[in-house]
Amino acid sequence: MRAYFFIYAWLLATVLISCGKESVTPPGTASLNIVNAVVGSSWLAPNLKGELPFDFYRLRLVQYGQFNTINNHYSSYSGEQPLWIYNYPDTTDKDVPLLKMKLQLPIGSMYSLFVTGTLAQPDSLLVEEHLPYHRLGDSTTGIRFLNLSPGSRPVKVVVQGKNKPEVTSIAYKAMSDFIIYPVNTYYGDYVFEFRDAASDAVITTYTATGIRNPPLPPNRHPWLYQNATLALIGVPGGTGAQQQTVMVVNYY
Repeated sequence: MRAYFFIYAWLLATVLISCGKESVTPPGTASLNIVNAVVGSSWLAPNLKGELPFDFYRLRLVQYGQFNTINNHYSSYSGEQPLWIYNYPDTTDKDVPLLKMKLQLPIGSMYSLFVTGTLAQPDSLLVEEHLPYHRLGDSTTGIRFLNLSPGSRPVKVVVQGKNKPEVTSIAYKAMSDFIIYPVNTYYGDYVFEFRDAASDAVITTYTATGIRNPPLPPNRHPWLYQNATLALIGVPGGTGAQQQTVMVVNYY
């Protein structure tokens, strides 16, 4: 009986060792956020297989003016990465993609691809991210400002009630550095005014709702220790879905 036990033990060990030799450690990946600011689109369909047919089981549609980590965030790719972006539902082999790109995504890197312009003239901005670190106990958040409004003149950003601008001039497809703001402040929620840099006319505003609130565990604070991009989208003089407004891109 003892002999059978040793035989079974030896066979089990052999199988485990063989499996260990044959298993391959998954390669490292990069992080990619895809943001839809293409005026006139409702949804974009990114194909990370390039010219190959869509894998519709893995298709994630990117909604105009909205950002969430379920649809907009990709983390299974690295190296040279083909990317064809379609205006959904134009996804057949006869449809022409809005953009054809080849991205270089080093392992461990984090990028944001802001797809902007219009359906007639699509454009893009690829940014390698280096997000600010917020130490525990500092009660801060990081916010930067981005102009993704095609045809717009440079804009500035002013906190309502203050005279000095946060940013004095942001041209189309340009952005500011991250600015660190206190959270849980007696000043109240910040209201950011996007203004024409030359005329000082207010284009649109965004209220950072909840930024003044104290952290209340176990609820997750919407701003504490977080970083976000406030992007101006839409076109000057646009109405409805094409009017100029602010889109929020969160980095968790």
